[in-house]
Amino acid sequence: MSQKKCLLKIENALFSKVASRPRKYIFPNPISNFKLWADVNKPTFWGVIGPRKSDFLRIVASKYFSEPALGRSYPFLSKGGVLKIQYIDFRENSGLDKCHMAARYETYSFKGKLEMSDDVNSVQNYISGENNYNKNKDPDTDPHFTESLLAKFELSHLKNKWINTLSNGQMRRARIAKAIHTKPQILVIDDPFLGLDPKATKLVSESLKLTALELNFSIVLGLRTLDEVPDWITNLAVVDENGLSTTDENYSAKIQKHNPAYKKTQGKKHPDYELSEISPPHTGRAFIEFNNASVIYKNVPVLENFNWKVNKGSTWRIMGENGSGKTTILSLITAEHPQSWRSVLSIDAVVRKPGNGVNYFDINNKIGISSPELHAVVPFGMPLGQVILNGLIPDIGNSNFRVLYKNSVVPPHAQSILDHFELELENKTDLSFNELSVSLQKLSLFLRAILKGPDILILDEAFSGMDEHMVFKCHAFIEKNLKDTTILTIGHLDWEVPMHDFVIKLEAGSDSPVKFFATK
Repeated sequence: MSQKKCLLKIENALFSKVASRPRKYIFPNPISNFKLWADVNKPTFWGVIGPRKSDFLRIVASKYFSEPALGRSYPFLSKGGVLKIQYIDFRENSGLDKCHMAARYETYSFKGKLEMSDDVNSVQNYISGENNYNKNKDPDTDPHFTESLLAKFELSHLKNKWINTLSNGQMRRARIAKAIHTKPQILVIDDPFLGLDPKATKLVSESLKLTALELNFSIVLGLRTLDEVPDWITNLAVVDENGLSTTDENYSAKIQKHNPAYKKTQGKKHPDYELSEISPPHTGRAFIEFNNASVIYKNVPVLENFNWKVNKGSTWRIMGENGSGKTTILSLITAEHPQSWRSVLSIDAVVRKPGNGVNYFDINNKIGISSPELHAVVPFGMPLGQVILNGLIPDIGNSNFRVLYKNSVVPPHAQSILDHFELELENKTDLSFNELSVSLQKLSLFLRAILKGPDILILDEAFSGMDEHMVFKCHAFIEKNLKDTTILTIGHLDWEVPMHDFVIKLEAGSDSPVKFFATK
């Protein structure tokens, strides 16, 4: 007979962000009973869904104060207390240096091979914790364990790279590996598959399960309602505005379709469409045109003789696995990439090259963008309203949040957009960015991007991590109001991507590294 242990127990407890009074509680009702049981030699795997899943995960991870203090306890947590719980929510960079997006690319221009392999901020050192200057080297650190994690999450070939040069998907895999490296007893991850392509999603899911079984740690995953629940999840909790709604401790992914919260949103998915492969667009005057563009890092091509024509007002989806060059293409368009000025790109018939009368700020005045890189550099204390209105300020670029909008009047077109999202923004514009849910943070960056009325709108994983109803509301707004805007979008899940006319697919290393499709 297996022996069970209770890793977490919550009984009749309310929770708040601060311990001082008066307290504003996270949920109006106490969580009456929640227990995380695990066999002594076998972990347990929970999935958490619902509109308030993120708050519940922070309660599990001891990020909020409990009332009464003993209303939440960890009876069988080993020495180190809550340090044996690792929590990842992808809302910030978790100790990474915040840097301008161009730094990702400029690092290659001066770091030699020897320096890169010995860099304290390498991927390997980040995962093992040896990039922390204030931490004494752990004599028990097992280099073989580090190597095994690198292999499990397919990061071995990147281990000597500077951590900030990883693609968004690669960075998320590195952060999960780093959390596992501490050998927690409970690993809590909100939106674990956020920004991962299907191949990486399968890899991370399988690696999480195998590593948890090997090291005997339990997992609590926060999943959006439309996410596919991993087949190894054994228990399910649903969290709504009032708190913990229901739990199913005998959950199986096979009965996912019977879950009311899951069923509720099924009718809202995109209408089906087929992709029809087409020849590379080459006729007519292009609004955006790449002409034999090549980007090569240390003799490894990311783009090679890349050609692409985008007509004004068209909508494109850029597809490809993590690290295939999608974000590199966008950074060339926004002039964040140093190689943007090599006469390989033209916008509105103006060739991008030095001395051609075009500067970085002129370019970005006409571009609106929402991306993980921008998300990472928003000042935590900046009010939601100022984050959004920052998009109205000309001549500061897209990554400068330090300048505040000081006009007392908002232009009519911008006000109409804010009015459209009044319900989502109500009573929240004075909250600091760090107080917002990931969904509201994403919405603020989307609104900031469209408020300026850009000629080009770039949506790089703009809706990853956003609540489903908000995603569909943004999509509906795009379809109705931005018909003349040229839109370039990246998203690994079909339902996160707005309707589009064309698809460009990057398949590095194949006989046809670039393919074009029309939707129909």
